[in-house]
Amino acid sequence: MFERDEANPPASGDPSGAPSDYLARAVAACEAGDARLGLHLYLAAFEQASEASEVPSEDAIMGLKQAWRVACATKERSLAEYIFGRLEPYLSHDEVAACTSQLQGLAFDRLEEFGISRDDLEEMSEAISQDVMGLMAAPPLIIGGPAAPAVALAAPPSSERDVLEQPAPPATAPEDGAEPQPVDIYTYDTVPGYGAVVERMRSLGIGLAGDASFGEFVAMLNARHGFDAMPMVDTLLFCSPAREDASRFMMATVGELGLPAVRMRMEESFQGVPMLCVSAQAADADKLAGLRRGFEGGGVLVLEDLDLWGSPLSEAADDMAGLLMAAMSRGAREAVNLIRQAVENPDVYVLASASSAEAVDPFFLDMLYPISCIDIDYPTPAERDDIWMDLARSHPSLRALNRDELVRLSANLPRYDIYMAVREALEEAYKQGLVERRYQPVTRDNLFDKLAAYQPLDSAEYAELENAVISDFAAGLGELEDLL
Repeated sequence: MFERDEANPPASGDPSGAPSDYLARAVAACEAGDARLGLHLYLAAFEQASEASEVPSEDAIMGLKQAWRVACATKERSLAEYIFGRLEPYLSHDEVAACTSQLQGLAFDRLEEFGISRDDLEEMSEAISQDVMGLMAAPPLIIGGPAAPAVALAAPPSSERDVLEQPAPPATAPEDGAEPQPVDIYTYDTVPGYGAVVERMRSLGIGLAGDASFGEFVAMLNARHGFDAMPMVDTLLFCSPAREDASRFMMATVGELGLPAVRMRMEESFQGVPMLCVSAQAADADKLAGLRRGFEGGGVLVLEDLDLWGSPLSEAADDMAGLLMAAMSRGAREAVNLIRQAVENPDVYVLASASSAEAVDPFFLDMLYPISCIDIDYPTPAERDDIWMDLARSHPSLRALNRDELVRLSANLPRYDIYMAVREALEEAYKQGLVERRYQPVTRDNLFDKLAAYQPLDSAEYAELENAVISDFAAGLGELEDLL
């Protein structure tokens, strides 16, 4: 695939000699049969050359290409992804396409270990792989899960439409043999701060599983109205100015329903190519093969950040919409039909999230009709109190702080920002404890400083937080002067 044969890479021109030394040792390790050691030595040579110069030497680049070959030959998928990320700027378009194909092959092999056959994946790859009359590039289908790597399902992309996920560095990427990490499963009991929204969901009959009185009530309604079960629920659109708040509650609703779920979201690759990503829990992997035939049995379809999705027909005149839909690529039609089938299936719940209903393209609003919009505003004082209680239960180092004060000063903040501010304060206290070799709780000025960073600058809460931090700092200086 690459033009030069690197069986014996030439000596580097780096004046320090370190990259050339690593290259020589890498060649020796590979010849001695220790391919894994050789791979890491080739990587070390490239990193040394990169530190020495903004543009690594030709020898270092060719050594990195050799590391790529070794990683692919030994099926080190995680390292291959990392190497590709470092190598891509120095590859031609044809080489990028070839590397993409090889990475997909490694991912296919890995997925087969989890019982997802290559034939099923290749069949689904046709669903999102063609262009829509030049109006839009059909986004490739990405399938992933906690026990399976994400893989872009498409033919080897052209030079203008390369599709890959951003690779992670070896220090953080899991090894191929590592145990899969479980994905957090939320329910209404494990997401504090949504009291008003939970009540709204219960009025729709969601979140009452296991409630004997509600079961008897539904049985009575079924008998009186002559129904076998509750009528199908409208599409639920969770809207919040804080996307993270809407997404978290939507996933709590999925956990509350307790049904197999398929998630769809629009993303961009690091080359700027839009991708429709489809994922499911590893335990539900057997459901993926039936996606093109729609949902078989009950389930949940989750559409994340729907207001960020671009409609293929959004710019078309009404009299052209039917023609364009007919001319749409097979893959795009399959994706649209999957959503429509889910909406029409009384056994499937369709959940979507967005910043607001007005921000969603009318194409999708029509497709998801009828829709019930679930508005999620910033947390009320009572909901913020629940959040701070939950945080104190999880993080004992917060318990010395005044909860009433924290509830008041976290007004105007979405739930996500509160959790992020606390996370930053906890990490700072933890690191300080490591430096001092003693336990360091989260201090008032530490947490106030983090909360202030998320508050609007013109808010009364920001002014109070800022004044409190300054007062604590001045008090600290006074104590220091007394000690001196």
